Amino acid sequence: MSKIRALYTNEMIKISRRPSVIIVAAVVFLIALGFPFALKIIYNDEAFITTEEDFRSRCEQSLNEAKTELNSSGMTTKTQTVTIEVDGAEKSFPMTLYTGNEVANSLSRKIVYEDMLKDFDFNKYPVSFNWLTLSALQSYRDSVQGMISLDMTDFEERDAEWLKEYDKLTAERALFRKALIDHDYGSYCKGLELLNNNPEYVRMIRDLAASDPKGELGYSEASYLLEYLTKKTEKQKRLDAGLEDTYELPRILTEERREILQNGIKILDYKFENRNLYNEKSMIALMTSYYTSSVVRYGLIVLLVLIAGSSVSQELATGSIKSLIIAPVKRWKIFTAKLLSIITWMLASSVVLSLLGILGTGLAFGFNNLPPYLYVSGGSVKEMSFPVVMVLADLVQNIPTFFYAFIGFMISCFTKNTGVSVGVSIGMLLFHNVPEILHGSDMPQRFLDFTPLANMNLVSKLFPYIDLMVATEEMDFSLFTANNFNNPLWSMVLYVIVLTGTVLLIAYDEFTKKDIA
Repeated sequence: MSKIRALYTNEMIKISRRPSVIIVAAVVFLIALGFPFALKIIYNDEAFITTEEDFRSRCEQSLNEAKTELNSSGMTTKTQTVTIEVDGAEKSFPMTLYTGNEVANSLSRKIVYEDMLKDFDFNKYPVSFNWLTLSALQSYRDSVQGMISLDMTDFEERDAEWLKEYDKLTAERALFRKALIDHDYGSYCKGLELLNNNPEYVRMIRDLAASDPKGELGYSEASYLLEYLTKKTEKQKRLDAGLEDTYELPRILTEERREILQNGIKILDYKFENRNLYNEKSMIALMTSYYTSSVVRYGLIVLLVLIAGSSVSQELATGSIKSLIIAPVKRWKIFTAKLLSIITWMLASSVVLSLLGILGTGLAFGFNNLPPYLYVSGGSVKEMSFPVVMVLADLVQNIPTFFYAFIGFMISCFTKNTGVSVGVSIGMLLFHNVPEILHGSDMPQRFLDFTPLANMNLVSKLFPYIDLMVATEEMDFSLFTANNFNNPLWSMVLYVIVLTGTVLLIAYDEFTKKDIA
């Protein structure tokens, strides 16, 4: 062991002194730390602006803009009594006909904002971005605009169907106006039902109302809660159907996937009930961490392949390996020391880069905006801190990266040309999307389940709820691997071990038997 330890120390010193390794490592480390700040500059904090502008002033401004537009629209108004046959009997109605450009849009804004300035209690509901206020306002305006659009239909074209639609819009307008002026969820939900809106959406609004009876939630917070309810509904549908949608070919849910979906619903219920809300900064911070990891992973591949791909070939080319071969040390010990030094660099660089990315993200967006990872253990929801889960997730995501490095190490044992071993290993990156491409083809699914990279997506197995950290669209956290493969975790781990072991065994066999002049 002492000889292996000495050889290992020697290998670590040699690697750390290589100029190419020092330069690449420095560049990648700087990217990991600085990339979050670059993204913050790109976003320019626009997503974080919270205006405190007076709601009444905004309404007055919108009203003035609508009046200006109406003055230039060329609007004309004509009234007439129209006779329409309804249920077999003719009835007469006084009606109005509007003509002009963009009249429905401008006139509806004028009517709605005049109504708000007259009857809305701005002192009682002063929040500029209150969800119920803005949603009811938009629905109220849509119903008014719909009525005006119908009023732009020529008198002779108005019939019983026209009248039925007009009466429906009139009823919707009354409900949405009540929801706005009285700040009433009940009227808003009735208006949505009358609108023939999606029953599931109306149910979610009622759940939101039960959680927010006074209508105090801001627009962003309520949107996040609705996103939780939407995801919960989607997961429940998949559970009820017993199918997993994968492109065009649905697959029967495995017990593992059923448990993940059921736990995902528990997590979403927990987030909803506990108002586990994170603002736009949290969402962008998570996305920044994800993009930083993705960018840095390419640099990590270059760094590790450079180290592994030159570990033997460079010494063969320069002849420096002869001093080790002629020493009273068995070749397997030399091989083991080189392999251990490569693995050390793999793990250390992965952890350091992950920590630098987290540090950069925290400094750029605030550590308090880094959301925890939620998971289910013993039937209850638990939390794992952001730094811990991201370091572990990055280690798991880097398994394909490590595999590319081992490929470079194997090739390095066969050739004296470092460029070949490094170039071929990095060139294999061109094939990292092959499983995804094949997945969209007509190739049998069970065949695809056993392609190499399809079995390296261990992130989705070990951290199945990572996309629930914030209310955002699901992100693909597996840059170099394929999604939607249902192999059990144990088989994937065994597959990776066997595949990696085979590569290292080939490298060992070549290194120990190679004739070195």
